[in-house]
Formats: sequence, C-alpha cells, structure tokens
Amino acid sequence: MDERLVVQVRNLRQQGQSAKAIARTVGVSVADVVGVLNGTVLVSDSGEPRCWVNAGWSRSVDLEGAPQWAGLDPGAGDADKARGLVAVLVAADSARSAKAQVAGFLLDVWCLGVKNALRPEPMTASRLAEHRHAYFGAFEGHVQVPAEVARALVFGAADYARGLGFDPEADFDAAAALLGEPAGPCPIGFGKDGKPLYINGPYDDTEAIVRRLRHAVGEDGFDFALAFPEQPRRRGLWTRR
Repeated sequence: MDERLVVQVRNLRQQGQSAKAIARTVGVSVADVVGVLNGTVLVSDSGEPRCWVNAGWSRSVDLEGAPQWAGLDPGAGDADKARGLVAVLVAADSARSAKAQVAGFLLDVWCLGVKNALRPEPMTASRLAEHRHAYFGAFEGHVQVPAEVARALVFGAADYARGLGFDPEADFDAAAALLGEPAGPCPIGFGKDGKPLYINGPYDDTEAIVRRLRHAVGEDGFDFALAFPEQPRRRGLWTRR
C-alpha cells in the first residue's frame, strides 16, 4: 500500500474511526485496513523512515505550497492554538537488527529553526512506543506522517533559521542523517504572517538573538513576544526606534 495511504489509515484510526469507515474514506479494502492496523503492512516497506509529528503542527506553518498535507493533521483548525513549536520523531528500521535507530527534533518554525536535536539511539518496538508517548507528552498528541513531510519540516526550518543567522543545534547533522536528503525545494512556509516571530525561551540569550534579527532583517522585519518577561530588558532592546 502507498505510504501516504498507510499514514492516513493510522491517523483515521487514532481519530476513532472503524476499519469499515476508514476503508470507505481512503478507497481500499477492509482487509488492507486491518493489515495496516495489525502491523503487517509497514510504512517502512519503501525504505523510508517512519516519522511522527505533534498533532496541530500544521497550524504553525504555511501550507499554501503543499495544501494536500493539511489533511494529515487531525489537530489542524484552531489557528489561535498555534505555538510555533513542532516536534518531529524519526525511526529508521534496519534489516540487520530488531532495533530501530530513533532521533528527534524540536523546531521553532517561526524563527530559530532547530532548537533541539536528539542523536540516533537504538530502540526496540516496545521502547519506541514508550519513548514516542513521552516525547509528545507536552503536545495534544501525535500523528504519523510520510517522511517527505518530516524532511520538509526539519530541513525547511533549519534553512529558514540559517537565513536569519541561526545555525541548527549541535546534534542536528547526526539526527538528520536518519531522514535522508529532501527531494526538492521545501513547499512549507515558515515564520509568522510573513516574517520571523521570536518568542524568548528560559535559556535564551535574548538580547543576542534580537540583535541578530535586527542585523538580518532590520528593525521592522521581525516581531517578538516575551514568554519570560523576567529576563533583563535593556533600554532600546524591546522598543522600536
């Protein structure tokens, strides 16, 4: 079965639909649906890694260039809940081992790109299931997506941030090796409403980041929000000249 259909079947099942309802929706047999749900049909049959993202990821990016991907996100819809953070988990299976190599990314798709990357770690199927549940614990849940979507999110966010002067987190290259290379230009749009939106984090060097943004896009080329207002606010930093 095509990878996209496998992902769609599993996402519809997470939404509580029956096998018959899923079969009607995606246009396959009930037997095919049951095969996917029982694990006898694998997304990784094509050699692609298995990938998951947090539910609601599509609220934080511009999918005008890839509208077909919006349907992969059951958490789409309420734009007011957009956070600008997208978590991606990747598992690459091996024919030589019962364990998959698992890596992860935390993306700031509005400004900083790859905020965190977890180097590949071998995991059994049961360990991966536990890890996946914990990994997305701070979000509304998670959904499986084709590898091309994960690649677009991860490499696209990294490239967007590089254009602003921010390099990916140190372990990015090791983690990204599980994804392979993107096939073409990224169809996803990053930033918020057409420009970077920086929301400071508890461990950020906030002043250095704002200075870099001013250098990259100018005084009015970005927006910011204070999630941690207790950080020092020197004169001129948060005011437009």
